[in-house]
Amino acid sequence: MKSAWMLCAVVMLATALVGQTSTAPKSKKKQAAPITAADVQSLKDAIAAQQAALAQQQQQLQELRDQLRQKDQAVQQAQSAATDATSKADAAQAAATQQQQSVTELKGDVNDLQAGLATGAVNLQESQKATNRLNQEIRLLGKLKLSGDLRLRYEPFWGGGATTATEPAQRNRQRYRLRFNVNTSITDDVAAGFTVASGDIGDPISTNQTETGFFTRNPINIDKAFVVYKPHQFKPFNLTAGKFGYTWLRTELTWDNDLNPEGGTAALNWDWNHKFLNHFGIIAIGTPIWEISGGPDTYMVGGQVQTGWSLGSRVKFIADAAYYNYDNADSIAQNQVGGNGFASNGTTTTAGGTFGFGGSSNSNNFGDIDAKRFYASKFGMFDAIARLDFDTGSKRWPIYALIDFVQNTEACGNLGVFAAAGVAFPKCDPHQRHGYWGEVKFGQTKNKGDLLLGYTFARIEKDAVLAAFNFSDLRQPTNVIEHRVEALYQAYPHVQIGMTGLIGRQIVTAQSPTLERWLKRFQFDTIVTF
Repeated sequence: MKSAWMLCAVVMLATALVGQTSTAPKSKKKQAAPITAADVQSLKDAIAAQQAALAQQQQQLQELRDQLRQKDQAVQQAQSAATDATSKADAAQAAATQQQQSVTELKGDVNDLQAGLATGAVNLQESQKATNRLNQEIRLLGKLKLSGDLRLRYEPFWGGGATTATEPAQRNRQRYRLRFNVNTSITDDVAAGFTVASGDIGDPISTNQTETGFFTRNPINIDKAFVVYKPHQFKPFNLTAGKFGYTWLRTELTWDNDLNPEGGTAALNWDWNHKFLNHFGIIAIGTPIWEISGGPDTYMVGGQVQTGWSLGSRVKFIADAAYYNYDNADSIAQNQVGGNGFASNGTTTTAGGTFGFGGSSNSNNFGDIDAKRFYASKFGMFDAIARLDFDTGSKRWPIYALIDFVQNTEACGNLGVFAAAGVAFPKCDPHQRHGYWGEVKFGQTKNKGDLLLGYTFARIEKDAVLAAFNFSDLRQPTNVIEHRVEALYQAYPHVQIGMTGLIGRQIVTAQSPTLERWLKRFQFDTIVTF
């Protein structure tokens, strides 16, 4: 800036000097020395120097202006950057705040999710348990075996009675039997089952329902309810408990087909193929019959030894021996009312009992003490069975023959009860203690068109067996001779028709001297299985 002012002063001085020279009046005095070229040149040089200095100053000024503009731009950029930074900081803060809020919300969602997962895990466990239970139930359901049968029977009776009396009128009776079975394997070792059946609830030896009673409805009863245990670790052993079908070999000489004992049996069985002795078994039996508070209870304990033999390629032989011992059997005599009696627990029977059950009449020797009935015998029955099975070479025509012999080893063994009470002994012949049963059957009823023919002879003396539990269709349970003929034809895979004829009368003895006509009882059956 100082150089610019000096330049201006030189220009002004030069202008003044030129003006004075051209305008000054001519003086008569002596004129000043003339300006030489050197002076002009010096002036020009001075002006040129000044112009150079001025140009330099202008260049410097321009540079300063450029610098100032750059600094202004830098400041503006800095301010813009600061503004941007502030905006970014604000945005970052807002983002951070939003992120924090998102984190908080995410934590809440995670907590909710964890709670949901925990609840879901519990629900999943419950669902898995329910699914496992359902799967187990489905598996058990898949193991269920359902079966049953319906038998329709027409049954006429004629004959019977003393030969000296008028023959009784013929009787015609219609009956049916319905049974439904459910069996299943609970595990590899445990099985269970039950059966419901028709019949009089008070009759332990028949599931027949007579078609009578003014169209009233008929009962369905629990006929079986049992569990079987067969450990796979020890296959010879099995245990059966509840109300079950027979687990030992027997005939209707001692036990009716429709009776299902209660209690339990334990068995050991061994089987061998292609051996002379192919089977050996031992069975222990325990059956409660009448249990009351304070006792005495009535029960039967017994057992059976079983053997099986191979007598060549086509003949098999079975020889079994059993013993059945009844304790306090007198309660049976006191409660057996016979006929179609309905169980009447709490009602005193005519024989002095308090339960009352039907079925067969009491044909054993007995007497009364103070209006209570007592057997003349005790009952310890030895029962031996022999059976032969013959393979005839035709699958449709096998033959089997069986003999069953029973002896009551304690016949007339209860007379001491009457002696102790001071009452007269009932009649009792200790020789009337044997029972004989023989049967032969030819054919089978397995396939459509099969035919089975059979004959049975029975002679049962007065006190050979308990009259309450053996074959219900005999003329009478004991002191009887009976013939049975039967023919069964398999008309369809699940339909069978049959005829059974029973012809019997009482044995003539000193105790029963009356000669009877043969009572003829025929049964015409149609049996449907499912």
